[in-house]
Amino acid sequence: MDFNLWNIVWSLCFGLLATLIVVGNLLTIWIFLKQTLRKRAHFLLISLAVADLLVGLLSVPQYIAINTYLDMPDPLLWFNLYQFTDIFTGIASIFTLSAISLERMYAISWPFHHRTLTFRVYIFAIAVPWILAATSAFIRLLVYLSIITFESFVYFLILFQGTPLLMMCIAYFVVWKKQPTMMGNQNHVAREIRLAKTLFIVTGASLLTWLPFQILNLLVYFCDVTDLPYVGITIHTIKFLQNSNSLVNVIIYPFRISEFKNNLLQILHCCVCPRDRSNGTVSLRQLRVGQFHHSQELQVANPVSTLEKDSSPPPLAPVVTTVL
Repeated sequence: MDFNLWNIVWSLCFGLLATLIVVGNLLTIWIFLKQTLRKRAHFLLISLAVADLLVGLLSVPQYIAINTYLDMPDPLLWFNLYQFTDIFTGIASIFTLSAISLERMYAISWPFHHRTLTFRVYIFAIAVPWILAATSAFIRLLVYLSIITFESFVYFLILFQGTPLLMMCIAYFVVWKKQPTMMGNQNHVAREIRLAKTLFIVTGASLLTWLPFQILNLLVYFCDVTDLPYVGITIHTIKFLQNSNSLVNVIIYPFRISEFKNNLLQILHCCVCPRDRSNGTVSLRQLRVGQFHHSQELQVANPVSTLEKDSSPPPLAPVVTTVL
């Protein structure tokens, strides 16, 4: 089987990845929404999970379709539609990661001011990445309509994707420098630092899966690499790695956030053995009710014997004799 060309193995791999992305991010959104001790930073994580969910629902299935059905009518239109979706979800994800890093920097560097932030600030931090993502997709539409050149769009995309990367590097460098000098409630400080470390791991893993695709884009745009050997398997592998970026947070959260882990285990337990759990609960309840009614029937049927048993004198102590 030639893996340099699209085949059934690639379809199965990307299909499995899309399924895991959708299920994992739906669980992530559900868990963060049902948490009793929900923090304001969790709303940023929910926004990130929504962006990753769209990757599994839209981007990956479209990538499978344009590689599987090569004889579809107007393939250029479908390819551009896939690029609109891929750019929109990718920009939303990377700028949300940047917003998360800035929020953590503010929480660590200015903890007292951070506690006074209003919910409108978080709404703004959530909305800006999606607005920028829609702007990027709209500019790609202008390229399709031949209003701007493709070369101009490439330079714009490089600048647009390099900016959040630089912001994240600066933000987590400030967090690393400020961490030893933090003052205040030690429990609160420890929670904020642990959350910052967790989100740093998520961001770092996301960038490791995201950067190879951006480097590949630069090589494709500025160098002629289409005639190189194994270019097909390289493109599909790097694309698979880039899409797996949307699964990174689902893997890391259970190891770093204890409440997330407990809720996830509870959901999985309910999904795996709901019948045994319900049967056990019903049978135990029926057993207790049956025992109660049985004891009541005994007391009503023979009240005299019960009174006699209660009023009977205590038994005499046995007489001990000694045989000499």
